[in-house]
Amino acid sequence: MIAAIVLAAAAAAGPLQSSGTLPLGGQYIVHKDPSAATTAIDLWYRVPSSGYAAATPGVARVAIAALAASAPQNGTSFADLVKRDGGTLSINVYPDIAMIGASVPSWEAPAVLRAMTTAFFSPAITDAGFHAALRDTAIAAAEQQYSADATLQNALFARIFSGGPAHYAAVPATAADVTKITLDAVRSFAARGFRQQNAVLSIAGSADDKLLAGVRTSAGSQGNSQDAPLDSTLSNTPVDAIVNGPVAGLGIAFPGPPIADEKAATAMDFLADYLFDPQYGAINAIVSKKSDVSIGGQFITLHDPGVLVGTLSGSGAPALRPKVLEAVAALTKPMDAKSFEAARNAFLYRILSESQTPAGRADNAGWYAVEGNAQYAPGDESKRYVEIARSLDPSYVASIAAKYLQHPAIVQLLTAPKSGSAT
Repeated sequence: MIAAIVLAAAAAAGPLQSSGTLPLGGQYIVHKDPSAATTAIDLWYRVPSSGYAAATPGVARVAIAALAASAPQNGTSFADLVKRDGGTLSINVYPDIAMIGASVPSWEAPAVLRAMTTAFFSPAITDAGFHAALRDTAIAAAEQQYSADATLQNALFARIFSGGPAHYAAVPATAADVTKITLDAVRSFAARGFRQQNAVLSIAGSADDKLLAGVRTSAGSQGNSQDAPLDSTLSNTPVDAIVNGPVAGLGIAFPGPPIADEKAATAMDFLADYLFDPQYGAINAIVSKKSDVSIGGQFITLHDPGVLVGTLSGSGAPALRPKVLEAVAALTKPMDAKSFEAARNAFLYRILSESQTPAGRADNAGWYAVEGNAQYAPGDESKRYVEIARSLDPSYVASIAAKYLQHPAIVQLLTAPKSGSAT
C-alpha cells in the first residue's frame, strides 16, 4: 500500500529525471526522489587541477575551498550556510575535474542552491576565504602523506601520463607547496574555471520543478562556451618505480578505453571489481588471512583514456606482485559461464548500490556528465549502463582484458629511502 502511494505521488509529480541547459550556459541534471527527506546539490567543473598552464599544483583545490569560505559583506559564507542549515559539505578535486557538493534537509535546498550558484557563478574570493582555503588544503596535503592509496595513485598517474592534467596530483605533496599558491593565481583560475558555462549542476533527492528557479546565473568573465574536455598524454613506455610512503605497498595501473567506448569501459569496471573488490575480489583470495594487506581498486572512467588502478598496502604487499600479475593474466581467458554470471550479478549490485542515496546519485550523474557522457551514468533514467553490463559475456570481457591489461605501470611503496630508487 505504501509503495503504491509513493508510485502514485511520483507519477503525479511528472518525470523523475530532467536535464538541460541553464539560461546562460552550463548543464543541469535533476533526479527526483519523492521518498527522500534530503537533497544533494553538486556543482561539477571540467578544470585542470594544476591550472591551465600546469604551473600551479593544487590551485583548483584552493580556489574551490576559497569560494566556499568567502563571505559576502555582512553575509555568511556558503560553507557556513550549509553547516548552519544542518547539512554536510564535500569538496573533491581530481586531475581534470573538481566538485563542491552539499547534502541538506530538503526544505533548505532552495536557499543552499541560491547561495552555491551565487558564490561560484560570480566568484569573489576574500582574503579571509583565501587563507581558510590554504589551511584546509595544507591539511589535505598532510593527510595525503599518510595515505598509501593516494601516494600510489599519484605515482602511477605521474608515470602513465607524460603530460596533461592527469600527470599532476590534485593536491600538492606537502603543506609547504600549498603556501606557494598566490591569491592572484587563485582568483584568475576561479574566474576562468568556475564560470557557469563550465558547470554541471547535479541535483538528487527531494526536489521539485521550482527549485532550478533559484539558480543565480552569470555570463562569466572569460569566455561564453564550455571548455573542451581536458585529456592527458600517455607515456610511451611507463617505467616501474619505487617511491617512499607511509607503509609498504604495491600499485598497478593500466590505461583503458575512453568514456565514449561504453561497452569496453563497462567491461573494465567489471574487471576492476572482479580483481580488487576488498572483500570478494580475486586479489583478496591470494592474500593470507593473517596478512595486514588491504586492497582497493577501480576503473576510473575518464573522457580519454580511463585508467584501471589497483592498490595493495601493508608490509606483505610488495611480495604479492607475481601473484597479482598472474591473477590479471588469467582474465585474458574467458571465465566459465556460471562463475561469470555470479560475478556479474555481484558487480551490478555493487555498482547500483552506489546510486541509492541522493548524494550517491548526484555524484554519479555529475561525474559522468562532466566527463562527457551523462546518459552512461549508473543510475541514469535511460538505464544504459545496466543494459550494457547485463550484455557482457565471458568472451567479450576476456577480449577487453587481452587488449588493455597488458602493459601496466607498477609502483612499489617503501617506508624508508632506498639507494638508487626512482622518486
